[in-house]
Amino acid sequence: MDVYTIVVGFLETNCYVATNGGGDAVIIDPGANPDRIIDFVTKRKLRVSRVLLTHGHNDHIGGIEPIMRALNPQVLLHEKEADFVGLPPAGRRRFDPADAAPGFALLKDGDEIPLGDIRLKAVHTPGHTPGGACFLAGSVCFTGDTLFNDGVGRTDFEGGDHKSIIQSINSKLLSLDDVKIYPGHGPSSTIGRERRYFQ
Repeated sequence: MDVYTIVVGFLETNCYVATNGGGDAVIIDPGANPDRIIDFVTKRKLRVSRVLLTHGHNDHIGGIEPIMRALNPQVLLHEKEADFVGLPPAGRRRFDPADAAPGFALLKDGDEIPLGDIRLKAVHTPGHTPGGACFLAGSVCFTGDTLFNDGVGRTDFEGGDHKSIIQSINSKLLSLDDVKIYPGHGPSSTIGRERRYFQ
C-alpha cells in the first residue's frame, strides 16, 4: 500500500490518499481544501471509489461535499457516528448525507473495505467520538484522532469519553505489533513506540 499525506485546513489535519499501487485509491478524512485533494488524485489518474471517515468532526469531514460531487465515491463511517455527524453545529448539519452519490454506507466493527487486492478493516475505537474508527490494512493503521504520535485524542468534546478512548487503545490497538500509525494530526509513529505510554 502506498500512502500519501495531504495536510489540510487551519488545524493541519492529515488527509490520506491510500492506493494499492495499481491506480485504485481511497481518501481518508478530507477535512478541508477539497480542490487540493481532487487535484492530487486527478493528476495521478487515481480511481477513488470510497472515502473513509475516522469520525465526524468538521476538521476531518469539511471537504467532503465537493469531493462527492467531483469523484462520486461511496462514503463510509462507523454506524455509531451517523447520528453524531448529523448533529446541528451552529444551526446546520455538518454535511447532508442526502448529497452523497452514490451514498453513504455504515460500518460495523470488523467490516472490511476492498482496495483492489488490499482489505482495510474497520476497527471501532470510541472515545474521541462515539463512532470513532481506525482503518487497519496489514502493517498500516489510520488512527484518526484516537492515537497520535505521543498522545491520544481529546475527550472534552461532545460525545467524548476518556475512559473509552483508553480502553479502545488498550483492547484494539496495542496488540498490533510492528504496525505504523497514520494519525489525524502530526507525524506518523508505530504501535510499538506508542505502547510505552500505556504500560
